[in-house]
Amino acid sequence: MVNVTVFGAGREVGRSGFEVKGEDTKLLLDYGVLIKEDRPVLPLSTSPKDLNGIIITHAHLDHSGSAPMLYVSGTPPVYMTNMTRQLTDILIRDLLHLSAYYIPFEALELKTMIDKCTEIRENGARIGRAEVEFHNSGHIPGSVNVLVNLEGKGIWYSGDINTIDTALLNRARIDLPELDMAIIESTYATVEHAPRDENEKRLIEVVNDVVEGGGLALIPAFSVGRSQELLCVLQRHGFKYDIAIDGMSRTATRMVASRPEELRDPALLKKAMSRIKWVAGDKDRKKIVNKPGVVIASSGMLSGGASIYYMEKAKNRSRDCVILVSFQVPGTPGRTLLDEGLYGPPGELRKVKCRTEWINFSSHCGRSNLMEIVRSFKGNPKILCVHGEAASCMEFAERIKEETGHDAYAPAIGNSFTL
Repeated sequence: MVNVTVFGAGREVGRSGFEVKGEDTKLLLDYGVLIKEDRPVLPLSTSPKDLNGIIITHAHLDHSGSAPMLYVSGTPPVYMTNMTRQLTDILIRDLLHLSAYYIPFEALELKTMIDKCTEIRENGARIGRAEVEFHNSGHIPGSVNVLVNLEGKGIWYSGDINTIDTALLNRARIDLPELDMAIIESTYATVEHAPRDENEKRLIEVVNDVVEGGGLALIPAFSVGRSQELLCVLQRHGFKYDIAIDGMSRTATRMVASRPEELRDPALLKKAMSRIKWVAGDKDRKKIVNKPGVVIASSGMLSGGASIYYMEKAKNRSRDCVILVSFQVPGTPGRTLLDEGLYGPPGELRKVKCRTEWINFSSHCGRSNLMEIVRSFKGNPKILCVHGEAASCMEFAERIKEETGHDAYAPAIGNSFTL
């Protein structure tokens, strides 16, 4: 028998973690954090001593951020792509810098984990008694989805997945054998994304309008993936005004560009990088915030990072615009701004004067694309709908049952399934 237990991302977006356990093999698929009111919330705990391997599907903190905790009392093998290893290192270092008081590990454990990393390769890996395959997920540079074969059972984990081409990355291509279980994300299971070219055109319209009106267009963006895609979009559409990049997005952009084999059009990103302003400190920020242009700054939900500096200025100026370009987790400043037009510290929220736009450059599958993946499944797998708000996971599970006849669940954290 094989048991699969939900350690995180059950009816929530964040702290992904799934234990796959056979008779004498135990794997973890991701082990992330959920940042809630500036405090990281961890997945369920497990002993690292009998852990055969941790597989990190990509570098985003909601998939990687808790993994160093397992190196406080052990040294389990960890599997990542080369790109994910580099990006995970810088993102978790930043997490430690911002939230060290609440984090149950230190930089030493992170270093141990990075040093123990086995690079994921196309031919897969044998981990304990499990045969594991990895395939491009099209989500961010270095991202993979995972097929585990253990004790005659086939288990597929989507991680975060995108099956459309973007300005930055090639799409994921799904071609799976018969499965016994699929663990699939539900982030946008109830949302139909607008066509990508429409979103790109809308972005260009908005930034041109703002800059030509004398304003600053602030784009808070995830440092990994989204920031680089936005640079490519602006370059591809011939945006002619000033562009600056700030915060962790600077380091991540240089790292992503160093692995051209990960990218759909590396020359496009390189050309974009050659013309942008790389913000070097407060002196640069003071200049940028007071003249028309675009600034791309981490973090994507206004929950920290360089974007906060620009937001403090933009919130009081009607000519400026904040353009949110990603999913905004409930409770984050970005979500509050989007839903209520309010911004500020807890208890001191104020109406903003600046314009606010949401243009969803999602790197996740939308409703139709997720169902297309589900309909491609061979065999009769149990399907776990995870990594989505509760309503999204539950509605997705119901739709799968109605339209395909598969057993589908929206599991809570701690739920366990036997194959």
